[in-house]
Amino acid sequence: MRKYIFICFLYFGLYGSSTHILKLGKIIEEARENNPEILAFRAKYEVYKSKTSPFRNLMDPMISTEVSSADMKMYSITQSLPFPTKLSSQSNIARAEAEVYGSFFLEKEQEILSKVKKSYSDLFFLHKRYEVVNESKSFFNQLFNIASQNYSVGKATQADMLRAQVELSKTENDLLKIKDDINIAETRLNILLNRNTESPVGIPGEISTDAAGIPLDSLFGIARENSPALKATLWLKEKAERMKSLANQTYLPDFLFKFTQEEMSGGMTNRKYMVGLSIPVYFWGKQNDKVREARANMKLAEAHFEGVENEVLLKTKEAKINVDNFNRTQALYKNTIIPQAKASLNSVLSAYEANRIDFLSLLESERALISFELEYYKAVSNLYKAVADLERAIGINLTKEREE
Repeated sequence: MRKYIFICFLYFGLYGSSTHILKLGKIIEEARENNPEILAFRAKYEVYKSKTSPFRNLMDPMISTEVSSADMKMYSITQSLPFPTKLSSQSNIARAEAEVYGSFFLEKEQEILSKVKKSYSDLFFLHKRYEVVNESKSFFNQLFNIASQNYSVGKATQADMLRAQVELSKTENDLLKIKDDINIAETRLNILLNRNTESPVGIPGEISTDAAGIPLDSLFGIARENSPALKATLWLKEKAERMKSLANQTYLPDFLFKFTQEEMSGGMTNRKYMVGLSIPVYFWGKQNDKVREARANMKLAEAHFEGVENEVLLKTKEAKINVDNFNRTQALYKNTIIPQAKASLNSVLSAYEANRIDFLSLLESERALISFELEYYKAVSNLYKAVADLERAIGINLTKEREE
């Protein structure tokens, strides 16, 4: 009876006929496509991807012409070329830098999607809280009717009726407060999705996850392979290695090619070819310093990688522990505490109707059930959030929509 009253009120009182189930997978894809921060990082990644061509590092050729007083014209074209391996090294540096920003993009995407999942979890809890409180309202309404009937035949006091009326009023006020909290949570989610703040959101459904069943060592392996933060430091390390290689190549010469054609009076033509190369004679003050700088940057990148790896593994372990804790907690409330509390309340209600216990005992039983149900849904919501933290740490998705 309590459930039926709640469902009717939920669909036709609070939400109206346009109510729909909010799908986590759908809003995740919507966030990927529309969130401004994700779009900005994606655009930045595309900018750096366009810089990977080796031809970006070539000097533009120079064409010149000269005219002398002896009626002679001279045309020339000059092209500077770095040592061949330098072009590929510079291109590889640009490619590594692009992948760094690609990893930054994935990291930002994971951050935003984690916020979306946590907003979904908050909204899930608020709707479940509304459900519990509304069921409680139905119970207190039933209790008030029982107390009124018992009072009319001298089996209950006026104080019992007043207590029931007070509890009924409190639950009605709580429902209004929860509606406001739902409105705020919906606005927060709409902003993450770059929607109008007043766009309808819907009711979050339950999700399922295998996170609790994955061993910690396996999660560490997944994190090392997929974590965007760790990938970014790997590419920074790769970039530092390429820059070190390029610094060593500064000891190699660069080339200069020049072709000149002279046109003299009488139709005579003279062609000249010139090849030049640079000689790094000042290596003690230029190339040596660049090599030392590159080696220092390499050590910095290696240390940074180790630091980020440790941080990622720590976050993975913390999230895994939280997932296991909240999973145990919600299972305990669902399978043990709440069924026992419901059975106890039904027993106490029957005893009160038979005038074998006082009103306060009945009231405490109902309050205990409300508290246990809210703690259960809070544990479920916290489980979803812990899974979101774990997914962000390891870089892959572990949740799916629960089949209705």
